[in-house]
Formats: sequence, C-alpha cells, structure tokens
Amino acid sequence: MSEILKIDKLSFKRSEGESILKDIDLLLNSSETLGIIGPNGGGKSTLLKLIVGLLKPTSGQINFSGQLMGYLPQTAHTENVFPITIDDVLDFSVLRHKGKLNKKTVLELVGLTKPTSTLMTKLSGGERQRVHLARALMSGPDLLILDEPTQGLDSTGQDQLLSLINKIKTEFQTTIIIVDHNINQLIKHCDKILCLNRTQHWHNHKDLLNKSVLESIYHCEFEHILLHEKEELGEHHACDHDHHHHDHKESK
Repeated sequence: MSEILKIDKLSFKRSEGESILKDIDLLLNSSETLGIIGPNGGGKSTLLKLIVGLLKPTSGQINFSGQLMGYLPQTAHTENVFPITIDDVLDFSVLRHKGKLNKKTVLELVGLTKPTSTLMTKLSGGERQRVHLARALMSGPDLLILDEPTQGLDSTGQDQLLSLINKIKTEFQTTIIIVDHNINQLIKHCDKILCLNRTQHWHNHKDLLNKSVLESIYHCEFEHILLHEKEELGEHHACDHDHHHHDHKESK
C-alpha cells in the first residue's frame, strides 16, 4: 500500500482565537477507509474542510500525494427549493472537475436506475444520497471524503450506502474518509477509526475501540448516541457535564 494522506500536528483556530482542532496526526494508505466519530462541535467537519482545502490550517501539515479528491459535504437541500434534476446535479460536477467518468458509469456504480431527467424531489432520501455520491465520484478521485452521507436514512439505508462505499473502495482502490454518527456501522465498514473531540484521542486499530474509549470522547453524549442506535445500556454514568476538552492523546 502506498501512503496517500499524511497529517502532522494539525491545528486550527478561529480568528477570535477559539481552538477548534489541536495536534491532529493521521496516516492513510491507498484503499483504506477511515471512519471519524466524535460529539457535535468536536471538529469533524472542520477537519474534512481542512483536508479538502476549504479552510487553511493555523499550524501543521497536510500532505496529499494523490491527484484528485471527491467531497460530499453534509447535504445542502437545494433540490428541495429548486427544480433540480439528476442531470443537473451531475453536470455541475463535470463543470467543476471535467469528470473522468461518465454519468452512465457512475449511476450504474451507485445502483441508481431512475432516468436522469428525474427531479431530485421525486427521489427517496437514499436515492438522493446515491446521486450526490455519484457526483463526488465523477472526477475519479483518489480520495473520497464524505460528511455524514447516511444522515436521514433508516438503518437499512445506512447499511446499503456504507456497503456501496466499500464496493467503490474495492473496485477503484479509492481511499475513503467518512464522518458519521453511527458508531456500529463505521466500525463494521472502516479499516481505521479516528475519535475526535477537538484533539485526537484515539486512532487506528478499531478492534481496540471499546466503551471506555468512547465514553472518554463523548462524555454524556455517548449514551444518547447509543440510545439512538437502540443499544442496551446500564445506568447513566457519572458526569459533571463540564465541557473542558482533554489535551492528551490516547495511545495509537
């Protein structure tokens, strides 16, 4: 495997000085899938925007050795306001990236059979996400970055979409970074897991990920997330509800 993304001591602060990310280290090889989990406000989307280049680091280095990135941000529901078709969504990607892959190829890849003249408003949530995934794939990216692609989908739809993403990784040797709140699904589908709450608490061997590690990241929010995923829980653990963030890293 060849190294495709290396991040060293990455930090990001807002202009008023608030630290959003601190000392992030990351190494990804080709054809690996990284899942990023963490509480709301922990910096997950900010990290993705830094990697894509929409934000500039305050300090640290991001080295991307591939040629192209595909980026699927959290869904902007413009198709609910404007009469946008599948064609319109994919044509926008071609204009931006001079797409390497044609529409037929990407739509077959994501398993969408609807005519491309179909309005996005006529599609289910899962079908809309497949269109957005197809758009992100039009450039034939070496690195595909997905910010909560399963948002709004039921558990079956989530599993189908993540299985599809895994198929894309296998067929195109694409490296994938995915942010999602569904901890169990990410552990199932990803090679590596990054636990992020402003600083990096744990990264790499997903088999070592356990409840105590997750509790240290999420604090009280952890139990709410597991309840949302219908996991059986014991009594609520003691928590003083403070919002101070740890500045140490757990062992990699």
